[in-house]
Amino acid sequence: MEEERAKELVNAFKSKNDLDYVNLTDDNQYLGWVYDFHIELNNEKMFLNLNKENDLFLLFALAIAWSRSGQWENAGLFVTHLKFNNKDYPEYWLDKNSIQDEIRNRRNNATEIMNEVSRDYYRDKISFRKDIFASMNILATNWGGIKEELENCYLNSDYLPFMNYLRNIKGLRVNNNRIYIKIPLILRELRCQQIYDNIPGELCCVPDERVKEACNELDIKLPSMYKRDIDSLIKYLVRFIAYLEIYMIYPFSLMKT
Repeated sequence: MEEERAKELVNAFKSKNDLDYVNLTDDNQYLGWVYDFHIELNNEKMFLNLNKENDLFLLFALAIAWSRSGQWENAGLFVTHLKFNNKDYPEYWLDKNSIQDEIRNRRNNATEIMNEVSRDYYRDKISFRKDIFASMNILATNWGGIKEELENCYLNSDYLPFMNYLRNIKGLRVNNNRIYIKIPLILRELRCQQIYDNIPGELCCVPDERVKEACNELDIKLPSMYKRDIDSLIKYLVRFIAYLEIYMIYPFSLMKT
């Protein structure tokens, strides 16, 4: 019964959205978004190896780009543009001239990367939003502190300080705002690649709009989230998993490992 119900949710999620970033094994083990972007450029597969610092930096860049409104391909191809053009390290984003070049050429860069990649599916048009680049500078400025906080949390087996640290950095989202719901995405990807083996599963279940749509299709009622602080987010994620447990669903084997 549990396996059947879990498969129903996975199938509803995939069939409703046809998403390239759903990377599953045959037994529904979730490999993570960045395990395979399903994008090729110059016969090279686009993926992030989070053991490498530049790719780890791009994971945060992905979260920043995906925190904006718009289609998910904008974020995926933005990160692809950075990786294949050697713009995947903090020092590049500390250079004001580099940032101005990216802003000035953002439309051409988006068009070029879209035309150059080989993939099964992509939209007719993508865009690199102008406000992303200031956020990339803020990420680069705080990169040393982010890495240090993450390592300390690993040593202490407590990722709440990292979540609060990242949440308190202004400007990683639009209009000097702070990222929120994409913080579990970062932890999820680190956990999927087993970079840190003590990240709790309940911190990694990202209930984005597509997951909610799939749950609604199966008449699975999810809790509401009112406040936007880390304690409230964690409580929400725990409640989210509890609701799934009521229906005996453990999607993508993230929560029950």
